[in-house]
Amino acid sequence: MDSTDVLGIVASAVFLARLTPQPVRLARSGVADGVSPLAALNAVIAALAWLVYGLVADDPVVWIVSLVAVVPGVWAVLLLRRRTALADLLAAGAWAGIVVASAAAGFLAAALAMGVVVSQGPQVWQAVREHDLSGLSPATWWLSILDAATWGAYGLAVGDPALKGYAVVLTLSAVVVLARISWTRRVDQPVNADMISAPNRAS
Repeated sequence: MDSTDVLGIVASAVFLARLTPQPVRLARSGVADGVSPLAALNAVIAALAWLVYGLVADDPVVWIVSLVAVVPGVWAVLLLRRRTALADLLAAGAWAGIVVASAAAGFLAAALAMGVVVSQGPQVWQAVREHDLSGLSPATWWLSILDAATWGAYGLAVGDPALKGYAVVLTLSAVVVLARISWTRRVDQPVNADMISAPNRAS
């Protein structure tokens, strides 16, 4: 086992760790404010696409981790089922069709690079336009930065353009979401403080 293999194993472990905090938070709190059902649906489609890509490329590091990733992905989708709109299902279906068509045309790697945008984009957009992000797990997005760094390094080591694109898009997405979580919490603090102190002033 060389250093590239070790890096692939580390990247796989970080990736799987990243997928856990969000569904765990949803299951424990029952709060889904700020969480995008479309992003969850697209993430499952992406995991399946990476599974196929790993099998075709004969890269067990990619296909094994993608297979395991389907489990927390489906869990998150099920937890968000009551918030999932018909528009989310139609958009996810359209994306699945594009992935299949790209694979048939021999452009699966390009679809996977775009798939990171499709998987992360809806969540970034929801985080930017909504004020209540109490359902989002910050741990997911901190781990996303580490995930991007390790898979990006692995992609550079093996010369994989899909993994390098994945790293860039995931890093940018994580920075935006974490900034929004921090901002909304900072804005909420004075409001909460006023609500707590109001009864004392009234008394």
